[in-house]
This record gives sequence, C-alpha cells and structure tokens, in this order.
Amino acid sequence: MLNKKIWFIAPMLVVAIALVLTGCGKSSAEKAAEKALETATKGQADVDVSKNTVKINTNNSSYEAGENVSLPDGFPDDIYLVDGNITAAFTYTKDKDYSISIETSKTVSEVKALYDTELKADGWAITSSMVYEGSAAIWAEKENRMVSVGINKGSEDGKNTVVISASKTDSTSDNTNAFDTNETE
Repeated sequence: MLNKKIWFIAPMLVVAIALVLTGCGKSSAEKAAEKALETATKGQADVDVSKNTVKINTNNSSYEAGENVSLPDGFPDDIYLVDGNITAAFTYTKDKDYSISIETSKTVSEVKALYDTELKADGWAITSSMVYEGSAAIWAEKENRMVSVGINKGSEDGKNTVVISASKTDSTSDNTNAFDTNETE
C-alpha cells in the first residue's frame, strides 16, 4: 500500500513544488498540472496556486505546499508540533492519514529530544529511534495508530525540516490509492 501511495504522490509533489518555485500564477502551468492530475487520478483534481502556495484536492485527499500552509483539519492533537513554519501538508481523508513538513530553527538534536519527551508525555510508546549523519527518526504507536518523525538537517540558512506522518495501524485501514477519486463504497 505504501509503495502505491508514494508512486502516485511523488509526481504530484514534483508538480506542486515546481509551481511554487517558479512562482507560476493561475496560468497554463496550473491548467496543465490540473489536467495531468485529472488523468493520473482518473477523476477530478482541483489545483489552486496563490500567494506562493499550491493546493491540490481530490475526493479522498488533499496536499498543500508553500509559504502559507495550514495544519490540516483533524490532525491528531496528541502529536506534538515543534515550533516552526508548516511548509507542506498531506491528508488522506478516507483513513485520516496525515503528513506534514515543518521548517524549524531548532537543531536536529533539540528536535529529537523534544519528540522523545513529548510523545511519551502524550501517551505514545516509542518503538524505534535512530540518529544518522545529521538526521534523526522516531517511530511510536498508540492504540491503533502510529506516528513517525523524521528530522533532517537543512541548508545554510540554519533551518531544519521535521516530517511528521500519522496513520492507522489496524487492518481496517483502506488499502486503496490515496489519490483515487473514484469512491468504491
């Protein structure tokens, strides 16, 4: 299931990032991206580019990237959010799966220590963690959910990136493509 989601998410992320970085407004680039997404999803995709932010919505999912990204509605309130700027957010609405990217000025070690502490305080059981070449990762579970936190060293500007993904762990989770717009129920 994960490989299938990644295969469909990756091209959309490339399109979204390209649109943000090139500063394209509502133009032929947006129309081309929307058409490509409609073809890829065999359904409808709504693409909105404004104020250096790209938003993509289908029946089952949404993706937002850029400078003015909001925390997705329904994001679990028992997952700590490091201080910083949310730069990307993905939601698979059918299963309530979320992934957000936060840019922070905190160091990798500071962020890892915060998540080690805060996840435990919020009732999460840390199942694994690692530190490698300036990056770190933590995995935790709680009830029928899991969270992963990836912390990556940023560029010369001193900003680091924290990617938080939350999903269900039980067998009732839907195994369809997150960007499939055709309802099967």
